[in-house]
Amino acid sequence: MSILDSIILAIVQGVTEFLPVSSSGHVTLISSLLGLNPSLELNIFLNTATLFSVLFFFRKDIKEFFQKLPYIIVASIPAVLVGFLAKDYIENIFSSTDYLPIFFLITSVILTLTKFLPSRSQPLSYPKALLIGIFQAMAILPGVSRSGSTIFAALAMGLSPLDAFKFSFFLFIPASFGALLLELKDISSITPFLSFPYLVAFVVTFFVGVISLQLLRKVLASHHFWVFAPYVFILSLVLYLNRF
Repeated sequence: MSILDSIILAIVQGVTEFLPVSSSGHVTLISSLLGLNPSLELNIFLNTATLFSVLFFFRKDIKEFFQKLPYIIVASIPAVLVGFLAKDYIENIFSSTDYLPIFFLITSVILTLTKFLPSRSQPLSYPKALLIGIFQAMAILPGVSRSGSTIFAALAMGLSPLDAFKFSFFLFIPASFGALLLELKDISSITPFLSFPYLVAFVVTFFVGVISLQLLRKVLASHHFWVFAPYVFILSLVLYLNRF
């Protein structure tokens, strides 16, 4: 994989990991279009970079993170169960673009529904956290946006846009750590991590990720989270028509 390929995937990862358009779906799609088969090492590197973006962006909210830790643990249970029980099945789905039109369509519908949700500011509870976690587990599928699903669920449960934004990415932190730990056991060598293309990809992903988080917060604050829906719907339609 060339430096240019790594940078392209890094930009795609940094933008789509946080904006509600599904990073896994886009990385799978772009890799297919470029004729690439990204290594596990690169996947881990990009995911680590986005994790660092979140930690940096929410560095002033560390106290609130630990205050909400019991809710975060409850909300993380569904994704953990799905990850362990359906790991092989999910890996097969990730290796194919056949299901992407359906999964992108699901994301489009979820985002569209946020337009009709009333603006409220209710407190978080354990049942609400569990339901948000179920939506996060659904987003393991490529093309189903994790941020889109969890923020939609949080808004539907009555959380304010800012609280929904924060809780969604508070959930991202343990989910990302867990995924990294599971993937690291399959690493045979750390040599690729020291290469120049990987280091460039890490830096690009980190900074693009921070910018994407800032943009997403502004969009949520203006109650226009649904604006991403048309793009995802068109992408779903194009992918579907391209199969014939």
